[in-house]
Amino acid sequence: MKHRVALVVLFLLPALWGAGSLVGALTASAEVECPGENVGKDGEERPGPMRPGDTQCSVLDGSVAVATRTYEQQRSLQSLQRWRDVRNGCLLLMYGTGGALLTWRAARSVPDVT
Repeated sequence: MKHRVALVVLFLLPALWGAGSLVGALTASAEVECPGENVGKDGEERPGPMRPGDTQCSVLDGSVAVATRTYEQQRSLQSLQRWRDVRNGCLLLMYGTGGALLTWRAARSVPDVT
């Protein structure tokens, strides 16, 4: 019986991970955040979220710029990442709860001989 409980717990872990990922994606801020240096319309670096019209977001790897994005590109990327998190969270949640329910149901229908 102990191995069945362990199996149910192992299925519940991805379900909890998926639920957390799903909640995080659905409650994410709509602000466009630059993961590096944000350059405004005036050509000066400025802190905080990007604003429409910001010319450049330098994506940094340590202190080296590896890419640049406009406001629209960064907004699209963040939106895509949120939808990926929603999709992955749903898949993990369905996998985990489905596996846990099937294991729990199979454990209930088999009489314990010990």
